[in-house]
Amino acid sequence: MEQACPLPKANSLFIDECEERALRNWLNRLSAKKISWEQFNQKIANPLSVSRIASRGSGQSLLHLAVLDDRLDMVQALKRDASLKWRRDAVGLSPIELAQLLNRKEVLDLLQPSLERAVFPDFPPLENFEYLPHPIFETRESLEQVLACVAKAKQEDKISAEKIWMGIYFDKEVQNGVHPAVSIRHINSEIGYGVFAEKKIPPCAYVGEYTGVVQERTPKQLKEKNYCLRYPVWEGKKNFAIDAEEKGNFTRFINHSREPNLSLESIYWHGVPRMIFLALKEIWEGEPLTFDYGPLFWKGHESR
Repeated sequence: MEQACPLPKANSLFIDECEERALRNWLNRLSAKKISWEQFNQKIANPLSVSRIASRGSGQSLLHLAVLDDRLDMVQALKRDASLKWRRDAVGLSPIELAQLLNRKEVLDLLQPSLERAVFPDFPPLENFEYLPHPIFETRESLEQVLACVAKAKQEDKISAEKIWMGIYFDKEVQNGVHPAVSIRHINSEIGYGVFAEKKIPPCAYVGEYTGVVQERTPKQLKEKNYCLRYPVWEGKKNFAIDAEEKGNFTRFINHSREPNLSLESIYWHGVPRMIFLALKEIWEGEPLTFDYGPLFWKGHESR
């Protein structure tokens, strides 16, 4: 009969292969929700001893799990190992990116205390509006559903190579919220605001990301909200939308045109769909940014 592996001592960070197997077993059980955090903490006296170990299948570290469950005590203990913040799981998400997607502000303050939150200059004063440099998910469950749908679609080869390539090619722009110099200006009382190029934008350039709150989609939601778009997961059984009504960025002010200078593309980025704008042609300084909202948007909306 195989002898059980002992757990490392509380003050030890150096473990052998047998001890690592025992630690991974407890991490797998925590990841599968077969044990509680309290039970885990009773067994693992020093969280750093398991910090470099990944759970089976998902490839998530203990810090990933702490972010998912919003365990500030564990994040505080694990942040001592700076390399953990950017360690990626099986789909390519780091704990910091998970915290961003779940809008875990207290977690981000612990992991990146000196990071200044991005705010667009001269953003129009909107009551009860939160500026988002990246999309967020309404709940942890909705994020996990999207990740599962996208993983299934990728396994079944339903995501085009172009969308995967664009996720790799525009990785830095998506990750850092980089975009050309643009401004938001008031046009008139009928149209409201619009987005304008402050400098010339070359063809095929990345212009920005449509951000908002990702949630399960309802027909009523798409009809009644002007800033709500379909959010593709490339798997037909689940429907999601991204809502920028109360949370979003400058791209929510990009207006419609039948002859647009931008296209809105869904891309595959670390297991998560992202909605980005690309320049269809050269855009001159001072020119308004536009894209075609499409016939589905106008269905149920009055024509502008």
